[in-house]
Amino acid sequence: MGMEMRMNRRQFIAGAAAVTTTTVSALSASHVKGAFADEAGAPGQSSSIPDWKIPPADIDPSEIISVEDFDLVIVGAGITGVPAALTAVQEGAKTVLLERNDTYFATPMGPNWFGGINSKAQQALGLEFNRADITNDLFYYSCGFADQRLINLWYDRSGEAMDWFTSVVTADGTLGIAIETDNKDTQGKHMSPPISHVPYIEPYNELGPNTVGSGVCWQSLVDQAVELGLDIRYLTPAVRLVLEDGAVTGVIAKNPDGEYVQFNASKGVILCTGGYLANEAMKNDMCRGILNMVEGIGMFGSGDGISMAVWAGADYDRLGCTMTMDRATQTGNGWNPGSQPFLRVNCFGERFVNEDGPYDFISNAAYKCPGSHWWTIFDANYWEDMTRFHTTICSRTVPVKGAVVNSFYVPQDAEEFEAMWITPFLETGEMVTADSIDGLFAVMKEQDPQMDSDTLKATIDRYNELTDLGVDEDFGKYAIRLSHIGTPPFYAIKMYPFPLITINGLRVNTNIQVLRPDGSVIKGLYAAGTDQGGFYGMTYPWYYGGIHCGKAVTFGRLAVLNALGIEK
Repeated sequence: MGMEMRMNRRQFIAGAAAVTTTTVSALSASHVKGAFADEAGAPGQSSSIPDWKIPPADIDPSEIISVEDFDLVIVGAGITGVPAALTAVQEGAKTVLLERNDTYFATPMGPNWFGGINSKAQQALGLEFNRADITNDLFYYSCGFADQRLINLWYDRSGEAMDWFTSVVTADGTLGIAIETDNKDTQGKHMSPPISHVPYIEPYNELGPNTVGSGVCWQSLVDQAVELGLDIRYLTPAVRLVLEDGAVTGVIAKNPDGEYVQFNASKGVILCTGGYLANEAMKNDMCRGILNMVEGIGMFGSGDGISMAVWAGADYDRLGCTMTMDRATQTGNGWNPGSQPFLRVNCFGERFVNEDGPYDFISNAAYKCPGSHWWTIFDANYWEDMTRFHTTICSRTVPVKGAVVNSFYVPQDAEEFEAMWITPFLETGEMVTADSIDGLFAVMKEQDPQMDSDTLKATIDRYNELTDLGVDEDFGKYAIRLSHIGTPPFYAIKMYPFPLITINGLRVNTNIQVLRPDGSVIKGLYAAGTDQGGFYGMTYPWYYGGIHCGKAVTFGRLAVLNALGIEK
């Protein structure tokens, strides 16, 4: 790996047009789901969807063709499992990493910020954080549904994890870790601390272009682990946990030939399988809000780890929540500037929200709109507007100093922005344009018959009045993120929320051990990454750039160290 992954600017622009949002390229959305009652039956009605909590029949021991012994069995070779496995073999543990797919998971062209606090690199830059402010803000963001002890644990241990992560990413000298120092001025409405660590291919250009993310470094991490003795089994899905006297002692999996193999684990089993976004039964039971979002092609997370643990007696978060974005179009592409705080109106032409909130807040507000969608409207001055908006992390569309710029999504100037995010979407019809507001209304009404001309005009006139006044008297948006709509051509794009991953999972303690409903520990069983619950509540704290990937590395690493009885 290395320099062959670098792209020139033309390739960057082509890549950006082909790859959707800052999420993952594999999550190109396919279609918009209908109302809850249409999709899965109204609450209380019977459903043909099976109960995922009921385990399948036991596997007859005679069907198990072989039994292999390890110290640790790690299930899932993704953002959590690969760092966990590398940690394990670095500590001398005999480890097998099981993966149901034919390779590890890493985002091919997505950013993958890794959030951590007080790493050596941050300290060298003079970045300072306040423990009480951040841990309480995250707890408040969860509406109290999170276990604040886990939030505290991430705050206290993520710096060491990022130091370790930096050491393994930069081991061969071809990669580096960039530290985010730019943050968003939210006028005190939300915290936006610069916590991100981002892998990149050397050399680093402050304003871009750069090739960044897990996709540039995961092969290196896998190679380092294999060199130290890691046994990776691809196309080997885990199907059941092995229980002895209430403790988990191993995993039964299917090999590539469909035969059962038992992997014993003398120190523990660590579940890192990626949540349940692709499991219809679990979504219907645990997170019905997903059913009203845009659905993705190849959405990952089959729920294997969570379901196996529940069959073994584990408890789990009942409050379903997802990492939700506001960047899906009606045909399924992702429009990355969708998180820019331009004017948003519903199908009638009414403004309905302060457009300058976290991505999921806007999505949640849209659920109450007919059709669960909205229109984003802007004029020819969009580049100047976005420069003034100064959004951050993956909503950033204009390069600024101190920002970790992902050039698949962040153009260098207005011309590139047009090539990446305007022209392709006009060609597909996902975006509409006109030289007058009347003309814009006409093409919007073709897609939204309920759109009212007088209402839309009144909304735009009022928005322009507030922009000129410099005070959003209606919704309280920060003045620098208001934008006058008066210079043709005018643009509108119909947008939908969509889920990136599920973020509720198994209950764990601060040793990352999985718990039963009575709070007792299931010995030998750990869960990290998206299989682990208790860290979030109602939604995802988007302004903490990379906190989920950083938590995955931190808790995956801690699970290994705790299972091995190692204190660091």
